[in-house]
Amino acid sequence: MKVRVHVKERTFTVQCGPGSQRLRWLAHVAMARYDEKHHGMSLGQPLGVRLETGERPGMEESVASALEDGDDVWVLLREDFMNVEDEAAE
Repeated sequence: MKVRVHVKERTFTVQCGPGSQRLRWLAHVAMARYDEKHHGMSLGQPLGVRLETGERPGMEESVASALEDGDDVWVLLREDFMNVEDEAAE
């Protein structure tokens, strides 16, 4: 199975085989592709993922149980939550 993973403004297609890996693995793969020089470390830890429906499955769920072939998923980073807090304060 293949899914499209969004990290900030970029999108990466990730081949997941049968999808037995965890969503945490998927987030780390996409983050490493985003920041090849530092293997994603400059982005910090992924805090979650968000599906197109807005759902936020657990990071320990398997890719196949949370997604279908061709789905889009967004990696949630610390800055995503900081932006929400900033907007709420305004």
